[in-house]
Amino acid sequence: MFRNAIVLVAAVMLPVLHVTAGDFYFRVSTAPEWNQLFQKTNGWAGADVAYSIPLDTNKTVWFFGDTFVGRVVDGKRVHCRMIHSSLAIQSLGESPKFFYPTDKKHNPESLIKSPAAHTDFWLSDGARTDRGLFFFMQQVAWTGGGVWGFHCIGTWLGFVNNPDAPPAHWKITTKKMPFTTLADGEDAAFGAETLRYGGYIYNYGYANPRNSSAVKNLILARVPENEADNFSAWEFFSNGHWTKNFHDLAPIFSGAPPEGSVSWQPFLNKFVFVYTDGIWGTIVMRTADAPEGPWGPPTILYHCPEMRISKAVFCYAAKAHPELSANNELLISYASNSQALSEVLNDSRLYCPRFIRVTFENP
Repeated sequence: MFRNAIVLVAAVMLPVLHVTAGDFYFRVSTAPEWNQLFQKTNGWAGADVAYSIPLDTNKTVWFFGDTFVGRVVDGKRVHCRMIHSSLAIQSLGESPKFFYPTDKKHNPESLIKSPAAHTDFWLSDGARTDRGLFFFMQQVAWTGGGVWGFHCIGTWLGFVNNPDAPPAHWKITTKKMPFTTLADGEDAAFGAETLRYGGYIYNYGYANPRNSSAVKNLILARVPENEADNFSAWEFFSNGHWTKNFHDLAPIFSGAPPEGSVSWQPFLNKFVFVYTDGIWGTIVMRTADAPEGPWGPPTILYHCPEMRISKAVFCYAAKAHPELSANNELLISYASNSQALSEVLNDSRLYCPRFIRVTFENP
């Protein structure tokens, strides 16, 4: 089993980290070849979120949140617009092909528009099933200027019934989810992580305790994989059992992330939960024998070096991409941002997916 691993801050300077964790070792290295795939200089010019969903054994769709569209010149973003969602299709062994719609004047537009004024959708995780592609979206309302000037007001479920077609021809439908407020008044959201397993889509999310806006509790639901849009078929995990009553739901652990990934890791013979602990650049992993846990303590995998660029920079949104990883490894991406927009515009290393590779080894 995993024990908490201590990674010395000084070791972050090395290109490869060797860490002992319980009954095995893991190595962490940067993945510059993956970084390069997302360093574009024309058109799509950076984004955060970066969920990946396998469409088949040879093709992956990437979902992005706020996205810069324009040009990058000498490491600076110029003549850029921001849209709120975009995607890329990546075939095995090829570079991602980025996509966002445009209006009649060829100006970029968000992939999916929110139906309410002054709100937008941020894309989250999802799963491909026999019926098509299900995915989640957070609906956000803008509350003011600055990087924190937003508030999540609901979760929506998207569905594409023809995900093998080019994205420009996707037929997308959306449906607002009802599971937003727990019995005690806590806000709840699903779709932060999804796992297709055993005929179900497991939907991880979080609840915001009323006495704390900073610490979130992990919550879990599941639904038969082809019935994700049938909300009466959903079940909720509550203290060791499944219930049809959303208000009986109970949290699994405290400190849940708003983004992350849950996947099966064959080398470890475990489910692994990868996320960033807060926004200060520490990527961690938990393991479990079942999708509902119990989840072990977090093991530190990596400290994001972008945190050293300036005091305004923060790193977040770590998640694994198992369909793009070897049997004994995890390819992990994360996002970096700054509280100063000028810094993001003037440094294209920021606000673009960055990648590391975690390789597991026997002692």
